[in-house]
Amino acid sequence: MRPVGRGDIGKRVVDIQTRLAALGYFLGREGADGFFGPHTENAIRAFQQQRLLFADGVVEDNTWTELVEAGYKPGERLLYLRVPAIRGDDVLYLQKRLGDFGFDSGPADGIFSPALEVAVTEFQRNAGLNVDGIVGETTLDRLRRLHKDGTHEYLVSIPDRLNGYVRKSSLSGLRVSLDPAHGGMEHGSVGVGGVREKDPNLGLAVELARLLEGNGALVQLTREGDVSRALYDRTEMANAWSPDIHICLHHNWNPSAKAQGAATYFFANSAYESAAGRRLAGYIVDALCRELDRVDLHKHGRNYACLREVKPLSVMIEPGFLSHPEEGPALADPGVMAREAAAILHGIEAYLARL
Repeated sequence: MRPVGRGDIGKRVVDIQTRLAALGYFLGREGADGFFGPHTENAIRAFQQQRLLFADGVVEDNTWTELVEAGYKPGERLLYLRVPAIRGDDVLYLQKRLGDFGFDSGPADGIFSPALEVAVTEFQRNAGLNVDGIVGETTLDRLRRLHKDGTHEYLVSIPDRLNGYVRKSSLSGLRVSLDPAHGGMEHGSVGVGGVREKDPNLGLAVELARLLEGNGALVQLTREGDVSRALYDRTEMANAWSPDIHICLHHNWNPSAKAQGAATYFFANSAYESAAGRRLAGYIVDALCRELDRVDLHKHGRNYACLREVKPLSVMIEPGFLSHPEEGPALADPGVMAREAAAILHGIEAYLARL
């Protein structure tokens, strides 16, 4: 979708405002008037912060998807396995409740997966309900009325969805999907000297692919040239290739010229975080800061689509700030990209060595 932000008007703004109001966000006295003003922008920022999204006050694909899913309350619809998968906060509630009672429903990501269907049928069988894998009023009512016995230790725990996905302890044969963000007419941030984010994203991806392949890994790039591909098309492409590791490459930007340093991100929401993603993100940011003398901005859990939608181990990397007067121009230097790629490679190797 075309991003919607301050100053926009029309039916799409009314839809956004109506959904925000239903979730309890304040829109000012004007309410859902179809004008994207300061109150609407503040409400979107608050929503994005609560959902662990990039809080820029703009509604793009990721924020819109989360806004729609946030509107689904438990019991408002039947939940079951289908294609495309049912998504929403009602699914997230189901995953959390089943997890409370020791049923392995996979990651608590709000997506009705085959693992969740198995957990539902196991719960129905144990509760003496009709075993059909469909969550309707009866199954949901039973889940709501049950209380966990704090004296009982369950033998089944909720695993990280990524545990066991990466079977290799070296780069040889490892399948790595690289997603250099933006491309084509989508330039991303523009930094010092007019550096467009899409360019160092691709340059770093190409160099990283060369190093990975040189060490025996199999690599897929979501784009190999200056082309535009929609966010969810990228995640579908990565899932279809079934990588062991998915890496999304961005570069940071900040209104303050003082902001600098490297950061990495792994999948997390209000109910769940990827332990394996946290570890890999930590090894990579440590290597970037150690080998390039970057400020360490640490690893962070985020509910970004590039982390949530790709099922294998997924991390996002921002090696530096395009807006910094010294760091920014250097990010477009091929020699610096080569050092960044080597550091990322070393971070992956450190993770694999400790599996």
